[in-house]
Amino acid sequence: MSITSKSVKVRNYSIAFVVGIITGIAWWIEIDILSRSKPKEFDRRNIIPAAFITLMLFILHFIPDVVLQTDDGIFGGRNDRYCYNSKCAQISLFVVFIIIFCGVAASIWIFVTDYAIKTKPEKKGSVMWFGAGNMLTCLLLTIAALLGRFGRRESESMIF
Repeated sequence: MSITSKSVKVRNYSIAFVVGIITGIAWWIEIDILSRSKPKEFDRRNIIPAAFITLMLFILHFIPDVVLQTDDGIFGGRNDRYCYNSKCAQISLFVVFIIIFCGVAASIWIFVTDYAIKTKPEKKGSVMWFGAGNMLTCLLLTIAALLGRFGRRESESMIF
């Protein structure tokens, strides 16, 4: 193992640690909101954007960089029956990022419509934290996904 691959490995472990900490903090906020709120103050369906972003964060780690860097056409690659070519990986990456950013937009929309606009008397004052915390959860999960995807580097030991 060369010094370069050792430093890449340390960097990847550090990035994974930071991503795990950010994801844990984000879900801690969400669980705090769920435990402190009543159903009329924070609708339980409002965690759907955070759940989808977390699912996409996991799926994002299954798209290898090696596949994205090859240019083998839409039906090329090692196995034509599976999604192991560059076009399929690029489309998958695009769809994952669309879902992540739609989750962020949905959490902002939930905050604005349910908490920022003062039309509902039961959602005024300190209850606004539930909407802001939900939005913060989605933003933290998005930062974790972006950091996990673009912060890691590949070494020769990671290529199969």
